Amino acid sequence: MAKIVIELQHEALKSDFDIMNLLRKAYLVARKLKLQEFEDWVNNELNGYKDLDKIPDYRLLRGEIKAWNPYHGWIPVILQNDNEDITTHLASDSLANLLNVYENSENKNAILQFNATMNNYLSKCSDFNTKYALMIGTNQIYSIIERVRNIILDWSITLEENGILGDELQFSDAEKEIANKTPVINHYTNNFYGTVSETQIQQATTNSQQQK
Repeated sequence: MAKIVIELQHEALKSDFDIMNLLRKAYLVARKLKLQEFEDWVNNELNGYKDLDKIPDYRLLRGEIKAWNPYHGWIPVILQNDNEDITTHLASDSLANLLNVYENSENKNAILQFNATMNNYLSKCSDFNTKYALMIGTNQIYSIIERVRNIILDWSITLEENGILGDELQFSDAEKEIANKTPVINHYTNNFYGTVSETQIQQATTNSQQQK
């Protein structure tokens, strides 16, 4: 009979892997094993992070501040003070949205739109009332996708090492007990999280609007 944990490994190793299908299969495994923390992590990756304290460190994005000029498009902004807090942000979007941005952004760039409070702050600092955004390289989005794939692969290997394989889509009571009593499995997501600022990401187009 097919072992779903081994199938998960095969999916993660494919060169043409489908990250959304991989996440859904990982969600199924986590839910059947009653691994709430990993289930929550997968659910957040699938649907976006509503709790900002739960956004993982690997979703940190760094970019260049730019302002919208109606005559010249996006232009660079230079601030007098240290702006590292503004140029580094954690993305809360669903992985599906990040994937869409990665596949469709122009010139290998994407836009991180600031919220209204930060936009007003930048308008005052620059004495230029317009909208502001971060321009980031889409290679950073690709890194997020790859990190998610590697996490699922490593997690599935950890399950296998502890004798948890599953038969087709079912797990035995013994496998469920092992999963929940093994700290390295039950608390696998402990090291994913850090300090956070909210951003929303979208494709880099000539005159983009912030997504809701």
